[in-house]
Order: sequence, then structure tokens, then C-alpha cells
Amino acid sequence: MSQPGAVSSAASPHNDWSRIRPAEPGQSTPPAQVTVCVVGGGDPSAAARTTAALAQQRHPAELLQVVTRADDNGFVDLVAAATSEIIVRIPAGAVPGPDLVGALARWPQADPDAVGLAVPARFGGTVPEPEMVAAHASAGTLGQLFAGSAVDAGLTRRLEATHQLRTADHTAFLTAAGTAFAFHRSRYRPGTDPYQGADVEVAYRLAQAGAVFVPEPTASLWTLVPTDPAGDDRQARAALTDLLPYPRQHRDRPGRTWQVPLICAMVPVDQPYEVVRACVDRLLASDERDLQVALVADWAAAGPTGGGDQPDDLRLLAAEYRHEPRVRLVDTAPASAYPSPYLLRVPARLGVGRRTVGAVTAAMEKWRCGLLRVLPAGAGSATYAVELWSTAARCRATHAGTAEDALVEAVAASHGQRWETGSEFDVVDLATAGPGAADATTTAAPRRAAKTVPVGGARSLGRATVFVARQYARGVRRRLVSR
Repeated sequence: MSQPGAVSSAASPHNDWSRIRPAEPGQSTPPAQVTVCVVGGGDPSAAARTTAALAQQRHPAELLQVVTRADDNGFVDLVAAATSEIIVRIPAGAVPGPDLVGALARWPQADPDAVGLAVPARFGGTVPEPEMVAAHASAGTLGQLFAGSAVDAGLTRRLEATHQLRTADHTAFLTAAGTAFAFHRSRYRPGTDPYQGADVEVAYRLAQAGAVFVPEPTASLWTLVPTDPAGDDRQARAALTDLLPYPRQHRDRPGRTWQVPLICAMVPVDQPYEVVRACVDRLLASDERDLQVALVADWAAAGPTGGGDQPDDLRLLAAEYRHEPRVRLVDTAPASAYPSPYLLRVPARLGVGRRTVGAVTAAMEKWRCGLLRVLPAGAGSATYAVELWSTAARCRATHAGTAEDALVEAVAASHGQRWETGSEFDVVDLATAGPGAADATTTAAPRRAAKTVPVGGARSLGRATVFVARQYARGVRRRLVSR
């Protein structure tokens, strides 16, 4: 439950945490029950160094549970066994100051979407023994033990450039690498992969669940300077690239299929076989290959393939895609693409060009909107549109209690939305485009328009939708922005 005076992050645009009002450090009433998970390292002395400092936390001992695990993937088991609603993940070997737990935990205690992040100072040289750490922690002199330590210059620049993450983009979760952070247990939804549980992987899943990342300056933490940063990065890329679509440059091997794709496309089977096949094949032929397609229908009703003289459309589609690794045959439309960053809803009657998906995704990230909709070229109404949804924006709105039929307005309020034309992004209506359109998988490159129409509020959004439809009917390209 939020503290009095807290403001739900559902009203916070993007990662702007300034509207959340936690209790002042050291004044949380009542203090939260917290489970601290000391994870990774594989070195017993590293974990002992961390737990020695945790024993001197000012957070009430009866409200503090400390558990350790030698490997990252064991973190999932620790969370499952935790008795607290607030979890603090801290890397083994890091040395927390006496106020770290309380300072970090106050953020998710005020708002379950908030993640409190420590900004660590790095130390090198001789690594102190756990007994020395315990003695200095007891005396309140940990700062003297790590004299000369400093925050990483790259992290400092990132915090300064983003106004302490308030203006950070969708990669804000990367700030959790190598540090301690606190989050509400209800926001962490692990998968089943044995490699999950690393700091950035946990933070990534929290980000897709709508998290707001908050750097906490009063949460002192000292971490060891990596002895082999290149080797650590190489190992992390090998283990985590399959699970993290970001950073995008890590997925630079063409032809690969990843467990967690950047985009989950959803296509309902409500058109004839040839039209649906053209829609799906155009998606699969996209230059943006980091996507999977969910084909939605009552597949049980299709029955086995190969029987009868006139197989119905469902049986034909099932036969067409049963061995395609990037297509799933599902009975119900997914409400979310979690843990993928984007849900692409494509009416079966619409076809995308080879560069459409990549261009729409790039526009989404450039404009940092939560919903981007593209009507087909020449459309006279807003009945059919390709929709790209931000998973983080949808999840945050859902956590705030927003009903499905009100998600558009909620996402537009917190993250903004845009309307685009098919003539700009190469989207065509396969059902009306004439003979041959259903078989064409390569069309012209997307074009860009120069005009923007601002939108504010639900009423003007409705009027603007009508306006856009009329402009399409007149053949005028427009771009519509809602913030």
C-alpha cells in the first residue's frame, strides 16, 4: 500500500519519478518488511563481506531478512521463498552503508512501480576482510575504509544527462548493472530460463512491467572495480543477449531467433486464407527480424490437416505455419507482449512493407510514445489500423486499475500516442488493394511527412480521430501526436 501523499506512477510520464512522494529517509512509518538477496560472485568471502555490513543496517532487525545465493539464476528461487513484499537485490562483494536498505525500500513502499537504485562508489586495491568491514560498519566509518572511491564516470554522465533518470528513455533499466536496487515483489515476473536472475535481466523485466527507476543518493554502496571488464562483458553478452532485446547492438548477428523477441506481433484470423497468409508472410519478410507472430484462432476447431476435398482456411493456415519457428498458433489474443518490449497488433487485412516494422519501432523509440497507430494508405476511416503498443506503458496503466477499454486514454496520458499514415509507413489494405497485393511481400520504403497535429484530452482525441479519417479520404498525409 502506498504511503500517504504518494502519487501513483501511472500518472508519471515515462521515467519521471518526481511525482512519487516517499517518506523521508529514516522516517518511514511503519518501516517496511524487507528481504535482502545477496546474489552471485561464487566467492564465500565476497558474500561474507556484504552480509557483515548488512548486519549493521539501521533498518529494524525484526523487519529484515537476509538470504544469499552463489549464482545469479538462484535469485528467482530467493524471491519465490521471500516473506517480504519488498526485495533488495545486492551483488555479493558490495559493501552497503548503514542506511541503504531503508533508503532504497522507501521508494517501492511508496509506489509499487518504483525501483530504488543505489549509486555505487567503486574501490580498488586491497579488498578488506569481512571482519574489517564489520568493525568499520559498527563504528560508522565505512567511508574511511574506502577513501578514494568514486562513482563511475560513465554512470555520472548518464545521471546528469537524464536529470537523475527523470528524462531517461526505455533503457533506464541498464543503470541497475552492478548495483543494489529495491523493488516490489508483485512487479517481478520471472520466466523459466536458467540464465535469468542477473541484475540487468531482473531490471529489464521490471522495466517491461512499468517500473520507474529512481537513483537514491542517500543509499551508500561501495563496489569493487572489475578486474576484467572486457571478460565480464563478454560473458554477460553470451548469457543475456537471448533474454534482453536491449542494447539493440548486442543482437547484431543476422538470421538469429531469440527467446525474448523485440516485438510480438498478433494477427487475428478473420480473413480468407490467402489474405491472412499474405499478412503473416509480409511480417516474416520484414527487415526487422527480431519479432514473432501469434496467429489467433480457434485452432481446435480446425481439426487435423490433410482430410477432405475442401480444407477450410484454418486447416490450411495450420498446415502452412505448423513448423515455422517464428509463428505461434494461439487460441486467445495476448493481452500483453511481456516480457517483450512491444506488442504489434496487425489486422489480418493489412499488409506491411519490408521496412515498415523497423521504421515504426524506430519512430516509437524516437518519439517515446506508448502507442503508435498506422492506418492504411488512402483509408477513409479509422476502422483498421496497425497498432504498436509499449509493454511498459500498458503494464503501468494496468497496475493502476485501468480497464482494457480505457487503455488507449491511459497510455496516451502517461506516455503519449501518435497516429501515422500508411503512405508514410507503407501499410496497405490487402482486402481492397486489388489482385496481386496479397502475394507481394516487398513494397516501397516508408516515407516521412512534415506536419504534426497536437492532441490534448480525450474529447480532442476523439475529434482528431475523425479529422485524420477525413484527411485520409482527401488523400492528405498527416501525423497526429498525443501527449
